[in-house]
Amino acid sequence: MKKEKTFMFKKEVQGHGSIKKLRTGAVVSVLALSVAGGVSVVSADETTSANTTAGNVEVVAKDTTAKTVTEAKAEAVAKDAKAETTPVAKTTEVTAQQVADAKVVANQANQALNAQEGVVASAETAVTENNNTVTDLGNQITEVEKITPEVVAEAKSDQAKAKETLDQATAATTSVEGSLTDATNKEATQKGVVAKAESTVEKTASAVADAEKKVEALSATTDTAKLDQDVKDLTTKVAEDTTNVKSAKDSLDAAKLSVSNKDQAIKDQKSVVTTAEGTVESSSKAYDTAKGNQEGTQTAENSTKSALDEAKKGKVVTETVKAGEVTTVTADGVYLNKGVAYSNFTETNGIVTSQAYLDAIKALAKGTGSVQAVKDAIKKGDENGNNLAIVSAPTSSAYNSWVKNMDFNFANTDSATKLDVNNLSDSQLTDLALFYTALLNDLRFKVGTNLVTVTDQSVAEAKKTVTSIFDKLFPAYKGMDGAQLEANGFWNSMSDPKNPLKYTGVSLQDTVKGIDSEDTTVIGQKPANNVSYTNNDGRKQTMFDLKAKIFANLGNQLYGTSGQGYLGEAYGGVDGKRSDNFDLALEVLGLKGTSTTAGIDFGFTNTYNGMIDRAPSTYTVLGNSYGKAINNPYQTLENPKETVTPVYKDVERTIVDDAAVAKAQTNYNAAVKANQDAKSKVATAETAYNTAKEALASAQKRLADLVGGTVDIPALEKALAEAQTQLESDQASLQTAKETLALAKASAADKSKALEVAKTELAEATKSSETAKGVLAKEKETLEILAKAVAVAQTALTDARTKQDVAKTKFITASVKASDLADKLANKEKVLADLNSKLADAKAKSVKLADELNTAKERYETLKKDSNAKNVEYLRLATVKAEQDKAEAEVARLQALKDKADAIVAQGGVVVQVVDADGNVVDVVDGTKATKNADGSIAIEGKQYALNNDGTVSEVVVPTADKEVLTTSVVKQAGVAQVGDKITYTRVNRANSLPNTGSQESLLGLLGASMIAGLGLGYVGKRKRKN
Repeated sequence: MKKEKTFMFKKEVQGHGSIKKLRTGAVVSVLALSVAGGVSVVSADETTSANTTAGNVEVVAKDTTAKTVTEAKAEAVAKDAKAETTPVAKTTEVTAQQVADAKVVANQANQALNAQEGVVASAETAVTENNNTVTDLGNQITEVEKITPEVVAEAKSDQAKAKETLDQATAATTSVEGSLTDATNKEATQKGVVAKAESTVEKTASAVADAEKKVEALSATTDTAKLDQDVKDLTTKVAEDTTNVKSAKDSLDAAKLSVSNKDQAIKDQKSVVTTAEGTVESSSKAYDTAKGNQEGTQTAENSTKSALDEAKKGKVVTETVKAGEVTTVTADGVYLNKGVAYSNFTETNGIVTSQAYLDAIKALAKGTGSVQAVKDAIKKGDENGNNLAIVSAPTSSAYNSWVKNMDFNFANTDSATKLDVNNLSDSQLTDLALFYTALLNDLRFKVGTNLVTVTDQSVAEAKKTVTSIFDKLFPAYKGMDGAQLEANGFWNSMSDPKNPLKYTGVSLQDTVKGIDSEDTTVIGQKPANNVSYTNNDGRKQTMFDLKAKIFANLGNQLYGTSGQGYLGEAYGGVDGKRSDNFDLALEVLGLKGTSTTAGIDFGFTNTYNGMIDRAPSTYTVLGNSYGKAINNPYQTLENPKETVTPVYKDVERTIVDDAAVAKAQTNYNAAVKANQDAKSKVATAETAYNTAKEALASAQKRLADLVGGTVDIPALEKALAEAQTQLESDQASLQTAKETLALAKASAADKSKALEVAKTELAEATKSSETAKGVLAKEKETLEILAKAVAVAQTALTDARTKQDVAKTKFITASVKASDLADKLANKEKVLADLNSKLADAKAKSVKLADELNTAKERYETLKKDSNAKNVEYLRLATVKAEQDKAEAEVARLQALKDKADAIVAQGGVVVQVVDADGNVVDVVDGTKATKNADGSIAIEGKQYALNNDGTVSEVVVPTADKEVLTTSVVKQAGVAQVGDKITYTRVNRANSLPNTGSQESLLGLLGASMIAGLGLGYVGKRKRKN
């Protein structure tokens, strides 16, 4: 039979009597065959032999005849038996359809169980209701059995007492009704007294106004045209008042006449209505004419106003001016300087990333990738298998443990001095922004986008953004320094009784949306929650603390919360909104948008439990700020190129013709005066029209009252008095206006004498007015007292009627009870028989309902067991299927290693295993391609390795010779320790290493074939295949 080289994986464990779990999750030899024949898979947790020894996963080459699958299985089982592992029962392969079918069956069982639960609930309700019926019937029977002639007599006695109480309440109500009537009459009389006092006050006030006008007219140069118009207006008003008085008097006379001669009264009132209708018609026409005239003057005013505005607006001239310069930086190489953000845990400098993530995010930007592919790359992690989000993007609640585990060193960073986070200096904010951009540029260069710089304006823009957010949320504290904030209660609770926090209640998201502009992207984050700080207070932090948070912020911007590609809006989000599907990562990396600058600031902009959250939020502002890029001490650029692009903006300038403005202003002033006069005439005409309509309505009502026989003579008397008062007031005003006009046209000497007389009259009128006001105030006080008496009487009446209603209800109840007891006593035997019959029926029904309930409960328990069993089966199948899929994936990985080993052997090479920190085989390489380095390590195909004592190798990353900067792919490898800048290979026997000759030598030449064999490293020499 033809022989060929075959490879298999052997798993052995060695240690100090302890069991080492397999990282693959299964015994490799068995796992490698599980896909081919469905053999059982033994979990690492089930490997329990205490004496199992193993150490290396070896790739060994053997010359063997081809084996059948059955033989291979047997050999694998035999090898496992030698490893003293505990076997488990064979597991039949589970298909996805089996899992889906089991889920459907489990859901059906759950639905049936839920339905039966409703049946049980209904049965329990029926039992409860019937039990209540039984109890109620029993109580009724007991009550009927207690009825005796004495009980009936007692009920009739209660009825008589209730009747007596009702009679007393009725009498009390009648008495209170009388008191209310008396109080109401007194109040009505006093209202008449107050009305007369108000009339007197009105007259005296009018006299004062007239006297003031007279004194004013005589004291200065008077516009006689205006005085002429006043006389005309008052003359018209007096005429209208005279008509109104006559109308009111006629209505009153007609009302009085209607008492003795109704027909004549109606005839006279119809005449009054006709006159009033004529007045309404004429005043309406006058009003319409005045409005028409005013519309013309208003149009003229508007036209001249537009002309004035246009003249003031001038001619707009557009000029293009230089607004600033935007600097874009590119370079042939970007290097994060040594120790800028070094983690002693991951042994990396900068944000931990992977080529898989960078490729996936670039593909997503091009439209050829997917969000899921980016998530998968994050989950796959770095070279050591660390999830990228876990090592670089912690959640705010996990921040403390994350920063402790990462064990950072930040170059040139103070870790002792506590700073006021709310009052950082420009130089401190600039340093933080440079730190952020250095970390970001390290990644931007790898994805091929422009670099981000920091300018004085970008730092100022970030400060301005945070200040704007703060001022809109807390306007009461705008512009205050730290001491002022403290003094004004900014750090107090909103419920503080003396000095509470003043908060608008506007949401942070809406606030950020309001201050965002098209030129910037505002990213709001809270890297650590308040419990991350001592005493929940993050107001004082070191630069070291702040840089750690900026590191976490950038990680979350790249990978999203928990590696899911989103950033919520709770702390500002992206421009006040939630960002999904790695949109923020695309923008930050420059794969989307055009940002060239960055700035950072911190702010206390969130509330928590009614107080300011003392965990500060971080605001990163990306944009295109003007100004020269500030030199970044945290990065080294190879052949940097700065492209300065000037930014131009169109600026408008206005040229105004002052002469044209002056002319337009004169025209406008004249139009305004004409329109004001027209408005005054409209107001006068409108008053006359409204008065005429009111007089007509009043006349029509009085006519209707006469016809209907419902004349209110006191109201008519009051209306006549009011009309006479108005007439007298307007007559006095007219007389004063005439005198003022005559005096305005008189000589200076006459005006002087008249002024003295007018001042005396004003003083007397003022005194009379004050006296009238005092009388009115007293009469109003009396009216108020009487009104309160009416209110008290009304309350007393309400109370009395309530008591009367209660007494009436009790009397009816007592009457019904007495009658019912008498009837039941007379028919006691029949009533008891009927109740006992119903009780027997109810008890019989109880038995039936109890049986139905028990049957329903038994059915429920049966369905419950069935549901539990089917759910357990579904979960079992789903679990087995998941483990099965996991095992198949591991087989594929091992097969890939085997194929690579086959290829090395086929090309005549030596298979050497590459192991990770836990001793697991992660790769195989060709040992014949190894060369020796100066430090004793070896290089194979461009990668650096340390040779381990067991013949395996571990990959290491060393500083580059030119820049002495650690690359971001450094991982913790087995047998390699880093102290400072030096690499120590703890598992390499330096005594056996050869001096560096500068020549390439094979691995055999470096170590010797016998040494390799002694270490147990599987070796396949170069030999020809037999055909």
